[in-house]
Amino acid sequence: MSNIKYTPEELSLALGEKFPPTGQQAEIIAAPLEPMLVIAGAGSGKTKTMADKVVWLVANQLVRPEQILGVTFTRKAAGELSVRIRAKIAQLVATGLLSEEETRDFLDPAVSTYHSYANTLVQDHGLRLGLEEDSALLGAAQSWQLGHTVLEKYTGDYHHLNSATSTLIDAIVSFSSEASEHLVTAPEAHQWIDDLVLRLRALPMDAEKDKAPTQVALKLIDKLASRATIAELAEEYTREKKKLGVMDYGDLVAHAARIAQEVPAAALAERASHKVVLLDEFQDTSHAQMVLFSQLYGKGHPVTAVGDPNQSIYGFRGASAGQLFRFPETFPIVRGEEHQIAHVKHLTIAWRNTVNVLSAANQITAGGSPHTGPVTVKPLEPSAFAQPGRVILNRCATVRQEAEAIADQIISESRKAVDEPKTSAVLSRNRSQLSIMGEVLAERGIAYQLVGLSGLLSTPEVTDLVACLHVLVDPLRSDKLMRLLSGARWRIGTADLAAFADWSRQLERRRAKGLRSAEVSNEATGAQENVEESARAELNDAASLIEALDFLPAEGWQSAAGRSLSAEGRLRLTALKEELASLRLIANDDLETLIREVERAMNLDIEVAVRPWVDQASSRANLDAFADIVRDYSRNAPRVELAGFLLWLEQAAEKEKGLPLPSEDADPLAVQLLTVHASKGLEWDIVAVMSLNDGVFPGAKSDRWTSGDKALPWELRGDAKDLPQWDTDQPALKELLEAESILKTKLRTTT
Repeated sequence: MSNIKYTPEELSLALGEKFPPTGQQAEIIAAPLEPMLVIAGAGSGKTKTMADKVVWLVANQLVRPEQILGVTFTRKAAGELSVRIRAKIAQLVATGLLSEEETRDFLDPAVSTYHSYANTLVQDHGLRLGLEEDSALLGAAQSWQLGHTVLEKYTGDYHHLNSATSTLIDAIVSFSSEASEHLVTAPEAHQWIDDLVLRLRALPMDAEKDKAPTQVALKLIDKLASRATIAELAEEYTREKKKLGVMDYGDLVAHAARIAQEVPAAALAERASHKVVLLDEFQDTSHAQMVLFSQLYGKGHPVTAVGDPNQSIYGFRGASAGQLFRFPETFPIVRGEEHQIAHVKHLTIAWRNTVNVLSAANQITAGGSPHTGPVTVKPLEPSAFAQPGRVILNRCATVRQEAEAIADQIISESRKAVDEPKTSAVLSRNRSQLSIMGEVLAERGIAYQLVGLSGLLSTPEVTDLVACLHVLVDPLRSDKLMRLLSGARWRIGTADLAAFADWSRQLERRRAKGLRSAEVSNEATGAQENVEESARAELNDAASLIEALDFLPAEGWQSAAGRSLSAEGRLRLTALKEELASLRLIANDDLETLIREVERAMNLDIEVAVRPWVDQASSRANLDAFADIVRDYSRNAPRVELAGFLLWLEQAAEKEKGLPLPSEDADPLAVQLLTVHASKGLEWDIVAVMSLNDGVFPGAKSDRWTSGDKALPWELRGDAKDLPQWDTDQPALKELLEAESILKTKLRTTT
C-alpha cells in the first residue's frame, strides 16, 4: 500500500486525540488489506482500534465509509461501534484532511448484529431457496410454546422418556437449534443416532466376560434411544415451523449459510458492497456463522476478526471458541496462486483494570486449556496509568452473609470517596443471588438497580405474585407457599412455622394410616391393586403444606413435640386460607383478570407504592411489565390456562433469564446488580463478584453429549475436531465400540 498519506500516529495527531495509538494498535490499524485475526483481551481497546482502523482506511482513501461492514453480537455493541465510527468520520471531515468533493457523498458504514446480517441475506436471496419473505422470527419463549404443542401431539413410543415435561420441551427446541447451528437436519441426526443404537444393541450380551457391556454402557444405550426420540420430535418441530411459516434463530443462520454456499450471486453482491469486513466477538460464532462468512468472504477478502477465547459466553447456543483458532486457515491470504494463513495480531494492554485486579485475572485465565497452532493467547498487561488497586477475598457460609459483607464493603469504600461518589456493581452468575443482594441493600437504605434486559421474574413483587399463582393450582408447591408465609405481608414467625410443619406431617401420618386400613378391608374384594394405586397418588400429596393450610387444626391442637399455633399465627393462616380459596374460584377464568385479582388481593400495588427507594411514578413498573407479558402470552398461546402459563414462565426463567425488565436510565449513584454475562464491556470503581464457588462460577465442566436429553452428537457438529474425542471423554461408548470391534475381528477370524 504505497499510496498511504497518513500513518495511524499522524492521523491521531491531526484529529487532536489525547492518547495516540499504541504500537500494537497502530500495527492493526495500518495492516494490509488482507485477512487478519486480532486476539483482543478484556478492556484492551478493541472498539476504539476498530473505529480508528475505519477512519485510517477512509482518510487514506483505500475505501469509502459505506463500503465497510461491521458485525457484532448485540444491538448495544453494534450501536456503540456505529456511533464511534460515525463520530470519528465526522471528526475526520471536520479536519479538512479530505476535500469537500471527496467527502460530499459519504454514507454511513453498515454495522449490524450477526442475526440481523443473516436476516437481511435471507430477505434478499431467500426466494432462490424457496424461503418466504414474510416468515416470522420466533423468540425463545415462542419457540418453547411451539415445542410444547409438538410434545402434546406426540403419539409415538414415549415410555423411555423419564424427564419432566419442561425438560423435554427444552430438549426438543435446543436439539433443533443446535442441529441448525451446525448445518445438520433433524432427520440426519435422527438417522445417525438410530444407526448407532442398532449397532450397539446388536452386540452379544454373552461376549467374553471381561468384554461384556457394563450396566453403565447398557444405560447409555437406553439414553441414546431417548435421544433418538428427541430427534424425532425435533423433526416434527421443524415441520410445524414450516407449516406455520415461522423460523427460529437457528433456522435463520442455517438458511443464510445455505445461501452463501448455494447462491453465487449473493457472494458476488456482498463482496462488491463490502470491500472491508470487521467481525467482532468472533469467539462466539457458531459453525453455521463460520460457514456463512467464509463462503462469502473467505477467498482472501479483507476480513478482520476480533475475539478472545477467554471471553466466550455463547457456548449454550452452539458457539465454540475453537472457531477462532481455525480462522487463519479458514480465511487464508490469497496472493495469486499462493495461499497462506491469515495474519494474527494481539491487543494485550488492559486499559480499565488496576494492576492487582489484572494480576488476579491472569492467574485465573492461565488455568485454561492450552492451544496449539498459529494462534496464541497472551496474558494482559497493565497500562502505564494503572493504579495498584485491591482484590479482597471474602469467605462466607451463606449467600446472605456474602451479600451483607459486600454491602458493608460498598458502604466503607463509598465513605472514603472525597472528590466524587464511586460507582459500584455486584455481579453474579445467578439471578436469585442478585435478588438477595437487592434485599440486603434495601435494608441498608442503599439505592440499587437490577440492570440488563432480563430479571423481571426475580423482582420481589413479581416473585410473590407468581408464588401465589403456583399455590392456586399445584398442591405440591409447598416451596411457593413458604415464600408467602414468611414474606413481608403475612410474616408467620419461626415458632408458628414449626408448628404448622408438625401439623402437615401429622396429616401425612393420618392419611397413610387410613390408606393401610383401606388396603386390608379391600383385600378380600380383589380391589387391592386399585387401592395401592390410589395410595401412591395420595401419598405424593401427603406432606403438602398447601393441604395443611386448607385443613387447619382445631383450636387447642398440640403436636407430639409440644408445639401449637399462636392465636396471631392462626389468625393470619386462616386469613391466607380464605384469600386463596376465593382466588381458586376464578383460577380457570380469563388469565389477565386472574392476575389483576391476585395482585389486588395481595395488596402488591400498595406494597410497591410505599417503598422509600422507588419514586411513585415508576413504582408499578415491574407489575405493569408482567401484565404485558401475560397479555402477550394470552394472545399467542395455542391454549391459555394457568398451569400452562406457569410452565412457560419456568422455562422463560431459564431460557430468557427471567423475562425483560422495564427499561430505566442508569443511575450512577445506585449499586448496579447484573449478571457476569451482561457486564461484559462495562466498568465501575468498585466491583464485587458473588459466589466464586466451584460448580457455580466457574461452572461445572461441560457434560458429555450423551448425558441429558438435548445435545447434538459431537460427531455431527461442525467443530467436532475441537471437541474431546471418544477415547478421552466417552468411556462407556468407547467400551461398546471396542466390544463391536472385537466381535468383527472374531467373525473375520472364523470365516
